[in-house]
Amino acid sequence: MSLDTKPNISQTSTSSGEQLLALTPNFAKRRQLALQSARKVSDKIDALIVSDHHDIHYLTGVHEGIFWLVLSDQGAMGISRHMLLAEVRSVAPDCEILLPTTLSTESAQMERFLMTEAAKRGLNNCAIDSSRLSASSYLLLAQHATAAGVTLQALPNLLAGLRAVKDESEIALTRRCVAIAEAALAELISGGASKLIGRTERDIVNQLDARMRALGADRQAFPGTDIIVASGPNSASAHHTSGQRRIAAGEALLIDWGAELSSYRSDSTRTLFIGELPDFAVKAYPVVQEALDRAANAVRAGASMGEIDKLARETVTSAGYEEFHYGVGHGVGLEIHEAPWLRSRSTEFLQTNMLTTIEPGIYLPGIGGIRLEKIYRVTDSGHETLGTLTTNLEDMIIS
Repeated sequence: MSLDTKPNISQTSTSSGEQLLALTPNFAKRRQLALQSARKVSDKIDALIVSDHHDIHYLTGVHEGIFWLVLSDQGAMGISRHMLLAEVRSVAPDCEILLPTTLSTESAQMERFLMTEAAKRGLNNCAIDSSRLSASSYLLLAQHATAAGVTLQALPNLLAGLRAVKDESEIALTRRCVAIAEAALAELISGGASKLIGRTERDIVNQLDARMRALGADRQAFPGTDIIVASGPNSASAHHTSGQRRIAAGEALLIDWGAELSSYRSDSTRTLFIGELPDFAVKAYPVVQEALDRAANAVRAGASMGEIDKLARETVTSAGYEEFHYGVGHGVGLEIHEAPWLRSRSTEFLQTNMLTTIEPGIYLPGIGGIRLEKIYRVTDSGHETLGTLTTNLEDMIIS
């Protein structure tokens, strides 16, 4: 890759974080919108109960420590634990934070406490976003709701739809994550093929992680898994676990990586070629590039998510390759995979300020694979590409 393509991280950097801090989310507005969304389903709803920690973070700014959140016209009420109380109250001073027990050594029956408090406040008709709630937890909550005289109504995926449309602060954080991740990769490959050949996949994972942290990231972006570095035939696995295989000349090197900052994330993929282009990539790479471009060119407010997936998928299959076995795009935010979901069976439509990846691929078992992935912000008339790192084939050959 030419050094001329190295991202200029200063273009999206901030002076001591001042610009990002100036974009503090309006959590009160988010909570109001969530309650309004629930009441569009039923105007008899007194309160909305939220249990997923990502949703609670989105609505309060609290990363850890609120186990149940209740939104009503009376305000926001959260249930916490003794050891986390001070921090939670400092992060969310406009929320009422309660403890289910007087002493930390007492057994906390949170579902019963929650329903008792709701009934005490006259919140007799409660909706709950049930999409992230286990069956056992929902049944326990329903049992205590009945005992307290509270009616529960399940509204699955209510918060997912709200979180899919990003505000200014979320877009700025994601853009910053992309810049950090791209700068880290550009630095990794700036030494050329000789600095990559002989190193293990795990070496590359560790270096990318360390470099992103040095550039300002909190950590790499894929919790529960890791950065994907897949060399040679391993690149034919769409979700390879990086290991001790050593990188060799004349093969593909697929890197799927991202940075996390203030709980927001980026997700990008490039497929590099060490020293020279392997035979399979001569035909396959332009097909993946075309699939990426065709799908991305269709990204705009009102576009069908399913049709965008179809554009990329048919580009790959019409060239004689097997289709990729995943949706061509997904949202990125507090989770590395979240709404919107660009899948072949999707019936939803894109909205302005949604963020979505586009990531078509070709995978040839025993030979190698190619995937390209970028993040796009949906606009009224089209899209904005987050990041500047090229996907041009000639720049992917590391000499």
